[in-house]
Amino acid sequence: MAIRHCLNFFKELVVGTLRVVRNMLQLGLEHSTKNRYVVFGSGGLAKELIAYIEADGTDEVVCVVSSGTFNNAAYSRRYAVVEAIQAGAYPGAKFLLAVADPDVKKVIVGKNENRWATYIHPSCVISPYAVIGAGCVIAPQCIVSADATLDRFVFMGTHAFVGHDSHIGSWTTMYPSTKVCGGCQIGVSCVFGVGSYVLPGKHIADTVKVSAGSVVRHSFDGSEHIGVTLQGNPAQQRV
Repeated sequence: MAIRHCLNFFKELVVGTLRVVRNMLQLGLEHSTKNRYVVFGSGGLAKELIAYIEADGTDEVVCVVSSGTFNNAAYSRRYAVVEAIQAGAYPGAKFLLAVADPDVKKVIVGKNENRWATYIHPSCVISPYAVIGAGCVIAPQCIVSADATLDRFVFMGTHAFVGHDSHIGSWTTMYPSTKVCGGCQIGVSCVFGVGSYVLPGKHIADTVKVSAGSVVRHSFDGSEHIGVTLQGNPAQQRV
């Protein structure tokens, strides 16, 4: 009887130990799992995005897709750089756009399979009531306020801000420190230069470019404003 009790005890001990080891291994695998990204672009924006992704070692860039080359050969030595990516390559990896030009964004998205991810740096403040579309890239220290909406493939550079109830159209690029105040309506494929401002409640038409440091104090949302460039304070249409 005593021997049987001893055997049962050791059996339970071994089973319990194996269970603990299994749980520890599973926990380790969960924590070691990285998000894997394919980055499209090889310019300054791409280099910045790669730095954001890999800063804390939890995620990694597995491939860069670009028809050009990095201006620092160290990137090309570290990352696989290809001009095009085959469907199904790098299974499990998600796509990120590191391109500022709205027209180029559209071409790249149109040529590749739908594996586009949304990247939001952990330092950003995003309202739980904001809506962020697929393919957006939001750099460090950005703020997207309550009930704001970013449509697809919007880029926000560092320290950019979108105020409450504002709407940013697809493909739009906001360079660092762009501030779009509350209640604004921004069309598709717009480009905002560094440090530009849009004051509360203003509307901007599609494909408008706002020069760096400009302050938009009035709406430019008529059909005659599509594709214009605004500059100055107050911002005026450049002739």
